[in-house]
Amino acid sequence: MSWLSKLSGRGKSTAASASNAKERPADPPTIRIDSHEYVPEEFVLGSFRIRPYDGDLIAKQQFDFRILFRLGEEHSDFACRGVVVKMDEQAGLVARFHQPPPVHTRKLIEYLKLWKGL
Repeated sequence: MSWLSKLSGRGKSTAASASNAKERPADPPTIRIDSHEYVPEEFVLGSFRIRPYDGDLIAKQQFDFRILFRLGEEHSDFACRGVVVKMDEQAGLVARFHQPPPVHTRKLIEYLKLWKGL
């Protein structure tokens, strides 16, 4: 490729084509709590709901968990810290979590955009 074509932008792949190359996920990220994996019923940046949940967490308890997802060929698996907002038979486990480090947050946002079709 010549320097002129590099400057004019020919031969470049755009960000849109790169995101289109990635598959649209069918499910939200997986949550791993105490070696059990759950697919949350609801997931937004900063909170999630798992129903049914059969673990031993209680309301207002802080806990460590992992968020797992695959973005293209890259597998992401990182630790987070959460707090139980509500825990009962009807609501399931409702929890808030602190945002992970920026590099993981960017990947998670990209995954959520693809999952929701944005």
